Amino acid sequence: MTILMEKEGLQELDLTSIIVEVYPQMPHHDADHAQEIFVEVNKAEPVKLVDMPGVAKMADRKVINAVAEKLAEKYPAMFSPSQRCRLPNLNVDNFRDALFGADVLKRHSIKTNKALEAWIMEQNEALAAKFENEGASHNVSDAALKKSRKHRFYLGLDQSWLYQ
Repeated sequence: MTILMEKEGLQELDLTSIIVEVYPQMPHHDADHAQEIFVEVNKAEPVKLVDMPGVAKMADRKVINAVAEKLAEKYPAMFSPSQRCRLPNLNVDNFRDALFGADVLKRHSIKTNKALEAWIMEQNEALAAKFENEGASHNVSDAALKKSRKHRFYLGLDQSWLYQ
């Protein structure tokens, strides 16, 4: 914290706004316990920008979260728990973060779940038309295209729709 203060030229730092995890010394655990905690903590996924305190407005986060969860329920075969999923799959957290990062709500004046879902489904239909007309010519594997066709969900094939 001292280095951060010096680097940023801060006179004081509000230590109450820093989140830390503290584990008590457990006398009945052996040396492997510390290793287990280290491994568990370091397996954690990084916090997405949309979830960072003070970054996204609560109302925007609620809209994005609700729609992302609804789409994951509607198209379960197209959403993966892995944040490193392969095309055409999406990860809910990455999807939420991409919507926020592309500033979709502000750029399209979207205020409600219904409006965001409608806009996303319009983008899905546009991608469907694009991939049905042009096929796998966009460096998309036949297997990914086949899965998208089967489930009528194309958002994971191409992220350009986020910036339309």
